[in-house]
Amino acid sequence: NRVSLRADREICVTQFDAKLLERGLVYTGDTVQMVHAFIIDLHKVPYYKGSVTSKTKYHISVGHETVLGRLTFFSSPTKENGVEFSFENRYEFEESFPEEKDSGGVFALLELENAVQCVPNSMVIISRLDMDINSPTCRLAFWGRIQHSITSPSYTTDDSLSGLKVYKTKEREGIAERMNDEYTVIVKDLFKKETDIDLFTHLRVELSTGESGKIEGSFGNSGKCKVNVPEGLGDVAKDFLDKKKKKGGGGERVTVKLTFKRFLFDKKKQMLQ
Repeated sequence: NRVSLRADREICVTQFDAKLLERGLVYTGDTVQMVHAFIIDLHKVPYYKGSVTSKTKYHISVGHETVLGRLTFFSSPTKENGVEFSFENRYEFEESFPEEKDSGGVFALLELENAVQCVPNSMVIISRLDMDINSPTCRLAFWGRIQHSITSPSYTTDDSLSGLKVYKTKEREGIAERMNDEYTVIVKDLFKKETDIDLFTHLRVELSTGESGKIEGSFGNSGKCKVNVPEGLGDVAKDFLDKKKKKGGGGERVTVKLTFKRFLFDKKKQMLQ
């Protein structure tokens, strides 16, 4: 009897129609996984000149298979995170590939249209095979190695991605409508009428006159909110708001800026700062 060992390239199987199988894998245990999505460290092919934006579909080649998949770019916001992927770190969402960070610390979530079989740490090649083959343009866009595999077919609804801390930084700006007292300002245009302001309670805001405050809650039903300024309003803010009151809406504007982070894969949709 003939024995096939690791790295052998031919196996004799009796009573099997070779036309039914183009290529395949023989493995033991969990050596090979059926993967629906994975996270890779991302490196751009220098000769690729096409557009590179998140949520775009590319051709994903891993092992013997090539399937379509959608990319979501994210990167380490600080050098302290290093260039190794870890679920312990927070990452910043990138609308497009950050060329200035190509030396490391850039990753991508690849969501595949069809599951593929692959081994951990496999090399992945990302390309645009739909480009004109007669064009003198490089079709290979990125490459990288698998850092984490997602094997659940329900990964978009279960907790498979809940530990992936990728955030978008969002900003909102409103106008201080009036001063309630020395420590409280009524702000308009920061939220829409239908917004649940309770979700933003206790988040920090910055006034254009230099003061810092926290959102206390809603004021009325039109989307206005109350902002508490613990150190009290300064003379400049008081003067602006006092002129506005006396002139019935005239005078200088005091703007109120809210900056927060929203994590893409957080089911609770919490806002953090």
